[in-house]
Amino acid sequence: MNNQICKTAGTPKACPKKATELWFVTHPKVPKALLGPFLTEADAECGRIVMRSADAVVTACLVDSIDEITYWHGANNGKVCRAFAGADRREVGHE
Repeated sequence: MNNQICKTAGTPKACPKKATELWFVTHPKVPKALLGPFLTEADAECGRIVMRSADAVVTACLVDSIDEITYWHGANNGKVCRAFAGADRREVGHE
């Protein structure tokens, strides 16, 4: 079950109670995620900014659970993309 189905289902009972959302940056021309996983939507949004593509979008995927490696990977992706998105904003401000 994906996040979009849960949001449109209209009832909390339609979604798994203990599901975890993982966030990804996708592009309509690419069959799989370009960046991710991310632990938060905000981190994935930073990843979208880093991609510098108007067509890149943030998507969510519900999973039953995540292991320690996936958690670490998601946290690291967020930290890196936040850093690059912040650096990108500073450069734009100095032009």
